[in-house]
Amino acid sequence: MVESRSEQGRSAGSRALCAVLLNPPLRDVEETVTCKNLRAALPLFNCDELRIVNLVDIASRDQVALQKIEINMSEILRSRELISQAIDEAGEVLLAWGSSRISGESGRLLREQSKWVRAHLTANGTLRVWTIQGKPRHPSRWRQYVGPQKGRAKGSTFEERLASLLTSEGAHNSERALR
Repeated sequence: MVESRSEQGRSAGSRALCAVLLNPPLRDVEETVTCKNLRAALPLFNCDELRIVNLVDIASRDQVALQKIEINMSEILRSRELISQAIDEAGEVLLAWGSSRISGESGRLLREQSKWVRAHLTANGTLRVWTIQGKPRHPSRWRQYVGPQKGRAKGSTFEERLASLLTSEGAHNSERALR
C-alpha cells in the first residue's frame, strides 16, 4: 500500500482517498502519471491524503505484462488484507483498476477480486464509492479520456472536466467490475 500525505502532514481533520488500482508499477509510484493525476483529483473528493492499493500486489510494466504473470490465490488473499485496511481508514473510495479485461486464470482471479472489493464496500457500508462514468477507469488514462478534443466532459481545466465525469455509486453495484 502506498500512503501519501499533504505537505501539512496528517491532521485530526484529514480525509483519505483510497484509490483501488490494478497492480503496482515497476518504478516508484510517486513518479507516475497515475499518482500525479490522483493528487490533482484529491480536492474533488474533499480529501488531502492519498492511499493507493491494488487488486493484486504484483508489479508489472503494464497490463499486457501482468497478463503473462501467473497470479495465484495466495497473492489475491494477501492483497485483500491491504485493500480492507485502506478502505476501512478512507473517507472516500475510488475504483480505478482499469476497464480492460485480462484473460485466462489470472483474469478470472482479478475479476473475482474486483467483486470481492465491491462486496467488502457493501458489507462495511461504505457510502462514497467513485468511478469515472460508472467504470473503474485507470488514472493514467484520465487526461486522455477527459481531454477537450473528446467532447466527453465540460470544463476548461483537467480538474473541471474530471469532476463532471465522476460518478458516485452505491457499493452494491458489483456486476460492473472488470468488464
